[in-house]
Amino acid sequence: MKKKVLVVQTLDPVGMKLLGSRDDVEVDELQEVSEQAIAEKIVDAHAITLRVASLTEALIAQAPLLQVVSRHGVGYDAVDVAALTRRRIPLTVTGTANSISVAEHALYLMLALAKRGLEDDRATRENNWGFRMQRTGLDLYEKTLLIIGFGRIGKEVAPRCQALGMQVLACDPFIDQSVIESHGCRPVEDFRSVLNEVDVLTVHTPLDNVTRNMIGATELGKLKPGAIVVNCARGGIINEAALTNALNSGHLHGAGLDVFDDEPPAPDSPLLNLDNVLLSPHTAAATQEGIRRMATATAQNVLDAFDGTLNPDHVINRDVL
Repeated sequence: MKKKVLVVQTLDPVGMKLLGSRDDVEVDELQEVSEQAIAEKIVDAHAITLRVASLTEALIAQAPLLQVVSRHGVGYDAVDVAALTRRRIPLTVTGTANSISVAEHALYLMLALAKRGLEDDRATRENNWGFRMQRTGLDLYEKTLLIIGFGRIGKEVAPRCQALGMQVLACDPFIDQSVIESHGCRPVEDFRSVLNEVDVLTVHTPLDNVTRNMIGATELGKLKPGAIVVNCARGGIINEAALTNALNSGHLHGAGLDVFDDEPPAPDSPLLNLDNVLLSPHTAAATQEGIRRMATATAQNVLDAFDGTLNPDHVINRDVL
């Protein structure tokens, strides 16, 4: 009997081709991401791939044949991991597939904010050449960067910023600190203790009960005046109200956000009207190359689960292996 893979929102053709290459696999595509639509299709699925859709405990309960959940990306806050673990169902992510893409996006936000790229572009289009006498862009050279979360993406951010001559600090209590040192960075046990040294802050952690609102008014206030804040991880890690206040007050030079508390943000979100904020619609990982790598890894994780050859590094709830 063929095993059914429910693909919620289609994958890049390379991923679909990989799934279709197996005679023992049947692919069922679903573009609708509502819980009701998924509920109708998941009842006989052996695997499900997810992009932006949520997977609740109720949906998992309706999937008696489910063997694996494969996320297209590395975030999993929209998936009930505990419910999967109780059923001994692995939740997989795409490993390093999007690490370079997100790291480059974080660097792009830092540079664009430091150089006031949006303002330069607008002044040029408006024939405001006098702007060059007013601009106050920054060099990243010899600035101090703090990376919170030194996992797959944080490790890629570090060398790119070091190449610009930045001093890089890193905080991650969940890894051996020698790993941070081996990447030429200074380990920090408590990130709050060094905020007064930091010119640029970038976060690369999951969103959970520990990291939610981890960067609030107190933390932002401790950053050096004129600091830059970047979030390409998850909305909710940096408190948006506190960030708005810090930007309005002039304490921060700017902020680069790829993620938000609500996606899309409400039309009246004050962040949408600030000139010192550079925004992107959760697209840091969505380069042409990144999409292909993630699609390939998403499909391969499904096939590996069927074959009993899952890469443990791609499994979030490893206890089920």
